[in-house]
Amino acid sequence: MKSILNGILACLFPLNLLPAQDAPAAESRPPRGRLAHLVATGIPDGLENPVKVLSGTELVEVTLSKRNTTEPVKIPADGVIRLVREAGVPAASGKPAYLTLAQATVPESATHALVILIPVAKKAGSDLVFRSEIHDLAGFNGGDFLYLNLTNLDIKVEMGKDTLPLKPGETRIYDSPSLAQPVNMPTRYSFLHPVQKKWRMLSASTIVLQSTRREICIFSWDPKLERVDYHGLTFPVTP
Repeated sequence: MKSILNGILACLFPLNLLPAQDAPAAESRPPRGRLAHLVATGIPDGLENPVKVLSGTELVEVTLSKRNTTEPVKIPADGVIRLVREAGVPAASGKPAYLTLAQATVPESATHALVILIPVAKKAGSDLVFRSEIHDLAGFNGGDFLYLNLTNLDIKVEMGKDTLPLKPGETRIYDSPSLAQPVNMPTRYSFLHPVQKKWRMLSASTIVLQSTRREICIFSWDPKLERVDYHGLTFPVTP
């Protein structure tokens, strides 16, 4: 009797019409091991974005921004991370050939790094469009501020009662106090006028220090307006 019922069901519901059991979708896992985030202080004209990052033999795409860091990229065994684009001419091996637009070598001691890409003028015989600075995130904690002075002028950062002088090209971190809760901090940014030899204020405000995020502030020179400019970005702390 059971075999007869099975036969009837098979006729009514052919196998190819039965609802299929979907295979579980493969989960996209974040990279493990030594990791790096990338951020650009400026995006050169004509740069294809998202960009391609070559980490060892692995090629990944990330979106460069002035306001946000990229998703983490795995640091290869040799520590070398390259920003590349296809040359358009196959190599002798038949694999795509790449031109290096930026290169950074992360020290072996850094397990989590921030790679800051700074645009450079194009030079004959070179494909580089960025130079890079590397910061070990072990010393960049929640509530901290990372300041970069990309100008040819002296910059002064005042955080509460603390003063951080920044020489041209210098990078410094403001180590915030231990934060059990958000703290309001008065700040003032100034630059030393090259002719008047006096400090001129860029801005003054009150900011909030929070243990869940760290901030990056980049001072640069605006050639069109001939003045010091700056912008900031927030870098969340990974739980």
